[in-house]
Amino acid sequence: MRRRIFSTDKKSSSILIIGALIPSSGLFVVNSLFLYSSDNSEILLLYFQSVLAVIFGAVFFAPAWGRLPLKTEGEFIPYRFIGRGVVSLARFRGLYLGLLILPLAMAVSIPPLSECLFTDLESQKKFILFTFVVLTLNIFFNSLKNRIRIDSVIGYATVLVAMCYLIFQIFIGEHHNIQPPNHISAWVNNIHFKPIVLSIVLLWWFASIVDLPDMRGQLLLTLKDGTKSRRIIIASILIAYFIQSVLLSFPLLYPTENHWSWISNLFIVFIVINAFQAMFTTNHWTASLIYAGVIRPMISNDNNERTFGMITMFIGIGISALWLVMGKSTAELFGTIFLFTAGVGPVFIARWFWSKVNAKTVLSAMIGAPLIWILWLLVKQTGMYPFLMQQLGISEAFIDILIPGLLNTMVWLITLVLTNNKEEEVYAKNWIQEVGILNEFKSGKNWLLFIGLSLLSGLILFGPSLVLG
Repeated sequence: MRRRIFSTDKKSSSILIIGALIPSSGLFVVNSLFLYSSDNSEILLLYFQSVLAVIFGAVFFAPAWGRLPLKTEGEFIPYRFIGRGVVSLARFRGLYLGLLILPLAMAVSIPPLSECLFTDLESQKKFILFTFVVLTLNIFFNSLKNRIRIDSVIGYATVLVAMCYLIFQIFIGEHHNIQPPNHISAWVNNIHFKPIVLSIVLLWWFASIVDLPDMRGQLLLTLKDGTKSRRIIIASILIAYFIQSVLLSFPLLYPTENHWSWISNLFIVFIVINAFQAMFTTNHWTASLIYAGVIRPMISNDNNERTFGMITMFIGIGISALWLVMGKSTAELFGTIFLFTAGVGPVFIARWFWSKVNAKTVLSAMIGAPLIWILWLLVKQTGMYPFLMQQLGISEAFIDILIPGLLNTMVWLITLVLTNNKEEEVYAKNWIQEVGILNEFKSGKNWLLFIGLSLLSGLILFGPSLVLG
Protein backbone atom coordinates (compact mmCIF):
# COMPACT_ATOMS: atom_id res chain seq x y z
CA MET A 1 0.00 0.00 0.00
CA ARG A 2 2.84 2.38 0.80
CA ARG A 3 4.06 2.46 -2.79
CA ARG A 4 0.89 4.12 -4.07
CA ILE A 5 2.40 7.48 -3.11
CA PHE A 6 4.77 7.19 -6.06
CA SER A 7 3.66 8.65 -9.37
CA THR A 8 3.54 6.53 -12.52
CA ASP A 9 2.63 9.45 -14.81
CA LYS A 10 5.21 9.13 -17.62
CA LYS A 11 4.73 11.36 -20.64
CA SER A 12 7.93 11.66 -22.71
CA SER A 13 8.36 9.80 -25.99
CA SER A 14 11.44 7.78 -26.97
CA ILE A 15 12.44 10.27 -29.67
CA LEU A 16 12.38 13.18 -27.23
CA ILE A 17 14.48 11.37 -24.61
CA ILE A 18 17.16 10.23 -27.08
CA GLY A 19 17.64 13.80 -28.26
CA ALA A 20 17.52 15.23 -24.73
CA LEU A 21 20.35 12.95 -23.57
CA ILE A 22 22.82 14.30 -26.17
CA PRO A 23 23.59 17.78 -24.70
CA SER A 24 24.57 16.24 -21.34
CA SER A 25 27.31 14.03 -22.80
CA GLY A 26 30.21 16.39 -21.99
CA LEU A 27 31.42 16.99 -25.55
CA PHE A 28 34.30 19.30 -24.67
CA VAL A 29 35.74 17.48 -21.66
CA VAL A 30 37.03 14.48 -23.58
CA ASN A 31 38.54 16.75 -26.26
CA SER A 32 40.42 18.76 -23.64
CA LEU A 33 41.74 15.66 -21.90
CA PHE A 34 43.05 14.13 -25.13
CA LEU A 35 44.77 17.34 -26.22
CA TYR A 36 47.25 16.72 -23.41
CA SER A 37 47.13 12.96 -23.63
CA SER A 38 50.79 12.34 -22.85
CA ASP A 39 50.29 14.00 -19.45
CA ASN A 40 46.86 12.48 -18.72
CA SER A 41 47.25 8.86 -19.79
CA GLU A 42 45.94 7.43 -16.50
CA ILE A 43 43.03 9.89 -16.29
CA LEU A 44 42.15 9.07 -19.90
CA LEU A 45 42.24 5.38 -19.11
CA LEU A 46 39.75 6.04 -16.33
CA TYR A 47 37.67 8.06 -18.78
CA PHE A 48 37.55 5.06 -21.09
CA GLN A 49 36.42 2.97 -18.13
CA SER A 50 33.62 5.49 -17.71
CA VAL A 51 32.59 4.67 -21.28
CA LEU A 52 32.35 1.02 -20.26
CA ALA A 53 30.48 2.03 -17.10
CA VAL A 54 27.83 3.92 -19.07
CA ILE A 55 27.37 0.94 -21.42
CA PHE A 56 27.19 -1.41 -18.42
CA GLY A 57 24.46 0.76 -16.92
CA ALA A 58 22.60 0.93 -20.23
CA VAL A 59 22.57 -2.85 -20.71
CA PHE A 60 21.90 -4.07 -17.18
CA PHE A 61 20.33 -1.21 -15.19
CA ALA A 62 18.37 0.86 -17.72
CA PRO A 63 15.60 -1.79 -18.01
CA ALA A 64 15.12 -1.72 -14.24
CA TRP A 65 14.88 2.08 -14.18
CA GLY A 66 12.32 1.87 -16.97
CA ARG A 67 10.17 -0.52 -14.90
CA LEU A 68 10.19 1.52 -11.68
CA PRO A 69 6.80 3.08 -10.75
CA LEU A 70 8.41 6.45 -10.11
CA LYS A 71 8.27 9.87 -11.74
CA THR A 72 11.50 11.36 -10.36
CA GLU A 73 14.82 9.85 -9.39
CA GLY A 74 14.54 11.53 -5.99
CA GLU A 75 11.65 9.16 -5.13
CA PHE A 76 13.99 6.19 -5.38
CA ILE A 77 15.34 6.45 -1.81
CA PRO A 78 11.99 6.05 0.03
CA TYR A 79 11.00 3.44 -2.57
CA ARG A 80 14.07 1.26 -1.98
CA PHE A 81 14.70 1.85 1.73
CA ILE A 82 12.73 1.95 4.97
CA GLY A 83 13.91 2.79 8.48
CA ARG A 84 15.38 5.71 10.38
CA GLY A 85 18.18 6.48 7.96
CA VAL A 86 15.97 7.25 4.94
CA VAL A 87 15.37 10.96 5.71
CA SER A 88 19.03 11.55 6.54
CA LEU A 89 20.12 9.84 3.33
CA ALA A 90 17.76 11.96 1.22
CA ARG A 91 18.98 15.16 2.85
CA PHE A 92 22.67 14.39 2.69
CA ARG A 93 22.33 13.17 -0.90
CA GLY A 94 20.97 16.59 -1.83
CA LEU A 95 23.91 18.33 -0.15
CA TYR A 96 26.51 15.84 -1.41
CA LEU A 97 25.47 16.06 -5.06
CA GLY A 98 24.07 19.60 -5.08
CA LEU A 99 26.90 21.40 -3.30
CA LEU A 100 29.88 19.17 -4.09
CA ILE A 101 29.65 16.93 -7.16
CA LEU A 102 27.46 18.97 -9.53
CA PRO A 103 29.19 22.36 -9.05
CA LEU A 104 32.48 20.53 -9.61
CA ALA A 105 31.02 18.97 -12.77
CA MET A 106 30.09 22.46 -14.03
CA ALA A 107 33.62 23.65 -13.28
CA VAL A 108 35.01 20.72 -15.30
CA SER A 109 32.83 21.70 -18.28
CA ILE A 110 33.86 25.35 -18.59
CA PRO A 111 37.67 25.33 -19.25
CA PRO A 112 37.48 22.84 -22.18
CA LEU A 113 34.88 25.09 -23.79
CA SER A 114 37.08 28.17 -23.51
CA GLU A 115 40.20 26.27 -24.63
CA CYS A 116 38.46 25.08 -27.78
CA LEU A 117 37.27 28.55 -28.74
CA PHE A 118 40.33 30.62 -27.82
CA THR A 119 44.09 30.07 -27.83
CA ASP A 120 45.25 32.98 -25.65
CA LEU A 121 44.83 32.89 -21.89
CA GLU A 122 43.28 36.35 -21.61
CA SER A 123 40.45 35.50 -24.02
CA GLN A 124 39.84 32.24 -22.18
CA LYS A 125 39.46 34.09 -18.87
CA LYS A 126 37.01 36.56 -20.43
CA PHE A 127 34.96 33.72 -21.88
CA ILE A 128 34.85 31.94 -18.51
CA LEU A 129 33.54 35.16 -16.96
CA PHE A 130 31.00 35.45 -19.80
CA THR A 131 29.90 31.85 -19.12
CA PHE A 132 29.18 32.62 -15.47
CA VAL A 133 27.19 35.72 -16.49
CA VAL A 134 25.07 33.60 -18.88
CA LEU A 135 24.56 30.93 -16.22
CA THR A 136 23.47 33.59 -13.74
CA LEU A 137 21.00 35.18 -16.17
CA ASN A 138 19.61 31.74 -17.00
CA ILE A 139 18.46 31.42 -13.39
CA PHE A 140 15.84 34.11 -14.01
CA PHE A 141 14.64 33.11 -17.48
CA ASN A 142 15.13 29.37 -17.98
CA SER A 143 12.39 27.03 -16.80
CA LEU A 144 12.38 23.29 -16.16
CA LYS A 145 8.95 22.99 -17.82
CA ASN A 146 10.16 22.52 -21.41
CA ARG A 147 13.72 21.36 -20.71
CA ILE A 148 13.33 17.94 -22.34
CA ARG A 149 11.94 19.47 -25.53
CA ILE A 150 14.65 22.14 -25.67
CA ASP A 151 17.43 19.61 -25.06
CA SER A 152 16.00 17.28 -27.68
CA VAL A 153 15.88 19.97 -30.39
CA ILE A 154 19.44 21.02 -29.59
CA GLY A 155 20.64 17.40 -29.54
CA TYR A 156 19.23 16.44 -32.92
CA ALA A 157 20.31 19.72 -34.52
CA THR A 158 23.87 19.05 -33.31
CA VAL A 159 23.82 15.58 -34.86
CA LEU A 160 22.73 17.05 -38.20
CA VAL A 161 25.43 19.73 -38.15
CA ALA A 162 28.08 17.18 -37.09
CA MET A 163 27.17 14.97 -40.04
CA CYS A 164 27.38 17.92 -42.45
CA TYR A 165 30.74 18.93 -40.95
CA LEU A 166 32.05 15.37 -41.28
CA ILE A 167 30.98 15.17 -44.94
CA PHE A 168 32.62 18.54 -45.56
CA GLN A 169 35.91 17.44 -43.98
CA ILE A 170 36.01 14.11 -45.83
CA PHE A 171 34.91 15.15 -49.32
CA ILE A 172 35.46 18.91 -49.60
CA GLY A 173 38.05 20.01 -47.03
CA GLU A 174 41.59 20.99 -48.13
CA HIS A 175 43.39 18.43 -45.99
CA HIS A 176 46.85 19.11 -47.34
CA ASN A 177 46.99 22.22 -45.12
CA ILE A 178 46.00 20.32 -41.96
CA GLN A 179 48.23 18.29 -39.70
CA PRO A 180 46.21 15.15 -38.81
CA PRO A 181 45.50 14.96 -35.07
CA ASN A 182 47.62 12.39 -33.26
CA HIS A 183 46.62 12.84 -29.61
CA ILE A 184 44.80 9.49 -29.54
CA SER A 185 47.93 7.73 -30.81
CA ALA A 186 50.03 9.56 -28.23
CA TRP A 187 47.69 8.37 -25.50
CA VAL A 188 47.83 4.74 -26.72
CA ASN A 189 51.64 4.87 -26.74
CA ASN A 190 51.63 5.88 -23.05
CA ILE A 191 49.43 2.96 -21.91
CA HIS A 192 51.07 0.04 -20.14
CA PHE A 193 49.73 -3.27 -18.86
CA LYS A 194 49.65 -2.39 -15.16
CA PRO A 195 47.60 0.83 -15.60
CA ILE A 196 45.14 -1.08 -17.80
CA VAL A 197 44.57 -3.72 -15.11
CA LEU A 198 44.27 -1.12 -12.36
CA SER A 199 41.85 1.01 -14.36
CA ILE A 200 39.55 -1.98 -14.82
CA VAL A 201 39.63 -2.55 -11.06
CA LEU A 202 39.00 1.16 -10.44
CA LEU A 203 35.95 1.12 -12.71
CA TRP A 204 33.78 0.12 -9.75
CA TRP A 205 34.90 3.19 -7.82
CA PHE A 206 34.17 5.44 -10.77
CA ALA A 207 32.11 8.62 -10.30
CA SER A 208 29.46 7.82 -12.90
CA ILE A 209 28.19 4.92 -10.75
CA VAL A 210 26.98 2.41 -13.29
CA ASP A 211 23.31 2.08 -12.30
CA LEU A 212 22.47 5.51 -13.83
CA PRO A 213 21.30 7.44 -10.73
CA ASP A 214 21.74 10.78 -12.53
CA MET A 215 19.92 12.81 -15.17
CA ARG A 216 19.89 9.76 -17.43
CA GLY A 217 17.98 7.80 -14.81
CA GLN A 218 15.72 10.79 -14.25
CA LEU A 219 14.88 11.01 -17.97
CA LEU A 220 14.16 7.28 -18.18
CA LEU A 221 11.51 7.70 -15.50
CA THR A 222 9.59 10.14 -17.73
CA LEU A 223 9.17 7.64 -20.58
CA LYS A 224 5.72 6.69 -21.82
CA ASP A 225 7.01 3.15 -22.41
CA GLY A 226 9.65 2.10 -19.89
CA THR A 227 10.39 -1.14 -21.77
CA LYS A 228 12.28 0.92 -24.35
CA SER A 229 14.68 2.39 -21.79
CA ARG A 230 17.67 0.23 -22.72
CA ARG A 231 17.54 0.94 -26.46
CA ILE A 232 17.05 4.64 -25.76
CA ILE A 233 20.17 4.88 -23.59
CA ILE A 234 22.20 2.84 -26.10
CA ALA A 235 21.06 4.98 -29.04
CA SER A 236 21.82 8.24 -27.22
CA ILE A 237 25.33 7.26 -26.09
CA LEU A 238 26.30 6.01 -29.56
CA ILE A 239 25.12 9.30 -31.07
CA ALA A 240 27.06 11.27 -28.45
CA TYR A 241 30.20 9.22 -29.11
CA PHE A 242 29.82 9.93 -32.84
CA ILE A 243 29.80 13.69 -32.18
CA GLN A 244 32.81 13.36 -29.85
CA SER A 245 34.61 11.34 -32.50
CA VAL A 246 34.14 14.13 -35.03
CA LEU A 247 35.53 16.61 -32.50
CA LEU A 248 38.55 14.41 -31.80
CA SER A 249 39.24 13.63 -35.46
CA PHE A 250 39.12 17.05 -37.11
CA PRO A 251 40.13 20.56 -36.06
CA LEU A 252 37.07 22.71 -35.49
CA LEU A 253 38.65 25.93 -36.70
CA TYR A 254 39.44 25.41 -40.37
CA PRO A 255 42.79 27.11 -41.09
CA THR A 256 41.95 28.68 -44.46
CA GLU A 257 39.09 31.05 -45.20
CA ASN A 258 36.82 29.87 -48.01
CA HIS A 259 33.15 29.72 -48.88
CA TRP A 260 32.75 26.50 -46.83
CA SER A 261 34.16 27.86 -43.55
CA TRP A 262 30.63 28.64 -42.32
CA ILE A 263 30.03 24.94 -41.56
CA SER A 264 32.91 24.94 -39.06
CA ASN A 265 31.53 28.04 -37.38
CA LEU A 266 28.05 26.53 -37.30
CA PHE A 267 29.38 23.37 -35.65
CA ILE A 268 31.16 25.48 -33.04
CA VAL A 269 27.96 27.39 -32.32
CA PHE A 270 25.95 24.21 -31.78
CA ILE A 271 28.61 22.61 -29.59
CA VAL A 272 28.71 25.75 -27.46
CA ILE A 273 24.90 25.67 -27.16
CA ASN A 274 25.14 22.00 -26.10
CA ALA A 275 27.71 22.88 -23.46
CA PHE A 276 25.64 25.73 -22.06
CA GLN A 277 22.46 23.66 -22.09
CA ALA A 278 24.25 20.88 -20.19
CA MET A 279 25.38 23.43 -17.60
CA PHE A 280 21.86 24.86 -17.35
CA THR A 281 20.54 21.36 -16.70
CA THR A 282 23.24 20.65 -14.11
CA ASN A 283 22.47 23.87 -12.28
CA HIS A 284 18.73 23.18 -12.23
CA TRP A 285 19.40 19.65 -11.05
CA THR A 286 21.47 21.15 -8.22
CA ALA A 287 18.46 23.21 -7.12
CA SER A 288 16.10 20.25 -7.46
CA LEU A 289 18.28 17.98 -5.33
CA ILE A 290 18.71 20.47 -2.51
CA TYR A 291 15.09 21.61 -2.53
CA ALA A 292 13.58 18.11 -2.68
CA GLY A 293 15.99 16.50 -0.23
CA VAL A 294 16.84 19.28 2.22
CA ILE A 295 14.49 22.28 2.07
CA ARG A 296 11.09 20.80 1.20
CA PRO A 297 10.90 18.41 4.21
CA MET A 298 11.47 21.39 6.52
CA ILE A 299 8.64 23.65 5.28
CA SER A 300 4.85 23.34 5.33
CA ASN A 301 4.09 24.53 1.77
CA ASP A 302 5.62 25.07 -1.65
CA ASN A 303 4.83 28.79 -1.93
CA ASN A 304 8.49 29.79 -2.07
CA GLU A 305 9.78 26.93 -4.22
CA ARG A 306 10.99 29.22 -7.01
CA THR A 307 12.80 31.50 -4.56
CA PHE A 308 14.58 28.61 -2.86
CA GLY A 309 15.46 27.15 -6.25
CA MET A 310 17.02 30.40 -7.44
CA ILE A 311 19.05 30.75 -4.24
CA THR A 312 20.46 27.24 -4.53
CA MET A 313 21.31 27.79 -8.20
CA PHE A 314 23.23 30.95 -7.25
CA ILE A 315 25.09 28.95 -4.61
CA GLY A 316 25.94 26.24 -7.14
CA ILE A 317 27.38 28.79 -9.58
CA GLY A 318 29.39 30.37 -6.76
CA ILE A 319 30.92 27.01 -5.76
CA SER A 320 31.81 26.29 -9.41
CA ALA A 321 33.54 29.67 -9.62
CA LEU A 322 35.56 28.87 -6.50
CA TRP A 323 36.79 25.63 -8.07
CA LEU A 324 38.00 27.52 -11.15
CA VAL A 325 39.67 30.21 -9.03
CA MET A 326 41.88 27.45 -7.62
CA GLY A 327 43.55 27.32 -11.06
CA LYS A 328 43.36 23.55 -11.53
CA SER A 329 43.52 21.99 -15.00
CA THR A 330 40.60 20.09 -16.51
CA ALA A 331 42.36 16.80 -15.76
CA GLU A 332 42.91 17.81 -12.12
CA LEU A 333 39.27 18.82 -11.69
CA PHE A 334 38.15 15.63 -13.42
CA GLY A 335 40.39 13.62 -11.09
CA THR A 336 38.93 15.44 -8.07
CA ILE A 337 35.51 14.02 -8.92
CA PHE A 338 37.03 10.55 -8.54
CA LEU A 339 38.39 11.51 -5.12
CA PHE A 340 35.05 12.82 -3.88
CA THR A 341 33.24 9.65 -4.98
CA ALA A 342 35.87 7.01 -4.25
CA GLY A 343 34.24 3.91 -2.79
CA VAL A 344 30.67 5.14 -3.32
CA GLY A 345 30.03 3.26 -6.57
CA PRO A 346 30.04 -0.29 -5.15
CA VAL A 347 27.34 0.44 -2.56
CA PHE A 348 25.08 1.96 -5.23
CA ILE A 349 25.43 -1.25 -7.22
CA ALA A 350 25.03 -3.49 -4.17
CA ARG A 351 21.69 -1.94 -3.18
CA TRP A 352 20.06 -3.68 -6.17
CA PHE A 353 21.24 -7.16 -5.08
CA TRP A 354 22.21 -7.22 -1.41
CA SER A 355 19.31 -7.03 1.02
CA LYS A 356 21.59 -6.12 3.94
CA VAL A 357 22.40 -2.76 2.30
CA ASN A 358 20.24 -0.21 4.11
CA ALA A 359 19.95 3.58 4.04
CA LYS A 360 22.63 4.01 6.72
CA THR A 361 25.06 1.96 4.62
CA VAL A 362 24.64 4.22 1.59
CA LEU A 363 24.77 7.32 3.78
CA SER A 364 28.06 6.22 5.34
CA ALA A 365 29.64 5.81 1.91
CA MET A 366 28.54 9.28 0.77
CA ILE A 367 29.76 10.89 4.01
CA GLY A 368 32.96 8.84 4.06
CA ALA A 369 34.20 9.83 0.59
CA PRO A 370 34.80 13.57 1.23
CA LEU A 371 36.04 12.97 4.79
CA ILE A 372 38.56 10.39 3.61
CA TRP A 373 39.59 12.80 0.84
CA ILE A 374 40.46 15.42 3.51
CA LEU A 375 42.45 12.86 5.51
CA TRP A 376 44.17 11.71 2.34
CA LEU A 377 45.31 15.27 1.60
CA LEU A 378 46.99 15.28 5.02
CA VAL A 379 48.65 11.92 4.34
CA LYS A 380 50.04 13.29 1.07
CA GLN A 381 52.01 15.86 3.06
CA THR A 382 53.89 13.14 4.94
CA GLY A 383 56.67 10.77 3.96
CA MET A 384 54.18 7.90 3.78
CA TYR A 385 52.85 9.06 0.42
CA PRO A 386 56.03 8.67 -1.67
CA PHE A 387 56.64 5.37 0.14
CA LEU A 388 53.24 4.07 -0.97
CA MET A 389 53.84 5.22 -4.54
CA GLN A 390 57.18 3.45 -4.61
CA GLN A 391 55.83 0.23 -3.11
CA LEU A 392 52.74 0.05 -5.31
CA GLY A 393 54.51 1.26 -8.43
CA ILE A 394 51.58 3.33 -9.68
CA SER A 395 51.07 6.99 -10.53
CA GLU A 396 49.60 9.73 -8.37
CA ALA A 397 46.35 9.72 -10.38
CA PHE A 398 45.75 6.06 -9.57
CA ILE A 399 46.87 5.95 -5.96
CA ASP A 400 44.71 8.99 -5.14
CA ILE A 401 41.65 6.95 -6.11
CA LEU A 402 42.68 3.43 -5.15
CA ILE A 403 43.59 3.95 -1.46
CA PRO A 404 40.69 6.32 -0.55
CA GLY A 405 38.31 4.05 -2.50
CA LEU A 406 39.39 0.97 -0.56
CA LEU A 407 39.20 2.84 2.76
CA ASN A 408 35.70 4.13 2.04
CA THR A 409 34.55 0.67 0.97
CA MET A 410 35.70 -0.60 4.35
CA VAL A 411 33.70 2.21 6.00
CA TRP A 412 30.37 1.27 4.42
CA LEU A 413 30.97 -2.47 4.83
CA ILE A 414 31.55 -1.97 8.57
CA THR A 415 28.44 0.22 8.73
CA LEU A 416 26.46 -2.50 6.96
CA VAL A 417 27.41 -5.03 9.62
CA LEU A 418 26.79 -2.69 12.57
CA THR A 419 23.41 -1.39 11.38
CA ASN A 420 21.88 -4.62 10.09
CA ASN A 421 18.11 -4.64 10.72
CA LYS A 422 15.96 -7.70 10.06
CA GLU A 423 12.84 -5.73 9.14
CA GLU A 424 14.74 -3.62 6.63
CA GLU A 425 16.42 -6.73 5.24
CA VAL A 426 13.09 -8.54 4.68
CA TYR A 427 11.67 -5.48 2.95
CA ALA A 428 14.77 -5.23 0.74
CA LYS A 429 14.55 -8.92 -0.24
CA ASN A 430 10.98 -8.42 -1.43
CA TRP A 431 11.98 -5.26 -3.28
CA ILE A 432 14.91 -6.98 -5.04
CA GLN A 433 12.65 -9.82 -6.12
CA GLU A 434 9.98 -7.40 -7.35
CA VAL A 435 12.38 -5.26 -9.40
CA GLY A 436 13.95 -8.38 -10.89
CA ILE A 437 17.29 -6.91 -11.92
CA LEU A 438 19.03 -10.24 -11.24
CA ASN A 439 17.37 -11.58 -14.36
CA GLU A 440 19.23 -8.99 -16.44
CA PHE A 441 22.56 -10.33 -15.17
CA LYS A 442 21.60 -13.96 -15.74
CA SER A 443 21.01 -13.33 -19.44
CA GLY A 444 23.86 -14.41 -21.70
CA LYS A 445 22.47 -12.14 -24.44
CA ASN A 446 22.94 -9.13 -22.20
CA TRP A 447 26.60 -9.98 -21.58
CA LEU A 448 27.21 -10.40 -25.31
CA LEU A 449 25.43 -7.08 -25.89
CA PHE A 450 27.67 -5.42 -23.29
CA ILE A 451 30.86 -6.74 -24.92
CA GLY A 452 29.67 -5.87 -28.43
CA LEU A 453 28.58 -2.35 -27.50
CA SER A 454 31.86 -1.74 -25.65
CA LEU A 455 33.84 -2.60 -28.78
CA LEU A 456 31.48 -0.59 -31.00
CA SER A 457 31.64 2.45 -28.72
CA GLY A 458 35.43 2.32 -28.67
CA LEU A 459 35.55 2.14 -32.47
CA ILE A 460 33.10 5.02 -32.88
CA LEU A 461 34.79 7.22 -30.30
CA PHE A 462 38.47 6.52 -30.96
CA GLY A 463 38.65 4.71 -34.30
CA PRO A 464 38.72 7.65 -36.75
CA SER A 465 41.36 9.53 -34.73
CA LEU A 466 43.56 6.45 -34.51
CA VAL A 467 43.39 5.97 -38.29
CA LEU A 468 44.09 9.63 -39.03
CA GLY A 469 46.82 9.82 -36.38
